[in-house]
Amino acid sequence: MPRGWLPLLCLALLLWRPLDFALELSMVLPSLGMRGPVGAMELLFHAAVAGIAVSAVRAIWSGMPAGLLLARLALISSAVASVQSLNWSVLPRQTAPGEALPLSIGAVLHASAWLLYLRTISRGRP
Repeated sequence: MPRGWLPLLCLALLLWRPLDFALELSMVLPSLGMRGPVGAMELLFHAAVAGIAVSAVRAIWSGMPAGLLLARLALISSAVASVQSLNWSVLPRQTAPGEALPLSIGAVLHASAWLLYLRTISRGRP
């Protein structure tokens, strides 16, 4: 079982992208044919990011050596997917005008804070 802030990171990784992907899939699936190949590719990318996040949580929780590396990959890909979906998406979003930039900055800052924490613990400091 992870110690320190790692359980909170696991919760954040499980809630951030997998839940977002599940909600996105439920909104997009009925109209995916109208969105074309670009919409399908975007949806597949978001599914891959959610899969990486779940894999990272599983690896951290199991104490696998690759857990922190997967967590870094999950955080970076989650931030990229969040910025992409807020600013350059063919899929429907419920984002009000003017909210994309602040939400994008928030996603990048959130990921950066966790990456800084992972860097700190990988150097042996809790």
